[in-house]
Amino acid sequence: MKKTTGIIISIASSGIVGLMNTVLLRPEDVGSWKNYVGYIFLIISAGNLIWLVLILYNRKSGKTV
Repeated sequence: MKKTTGIIISIASSGIVGLMNTVLLRPEDVGSWKNYVGYIFLIISAGNLIWLVLILYNRKSGKTV
């Protein structure tokens, strides 16, 4: 249970930072380093989400990661 809690917190925090640096970015900052950092955080968030799904799937089937 502790493992999934940390992953959920990581998904939420990196997703919020990624959205703030891509979708909610000021128009004059588009194309700057902040925009690219936002994309990196969104990729990290997506990777953590896939990892969480794999952990939950393997837990349901009885396998361990």
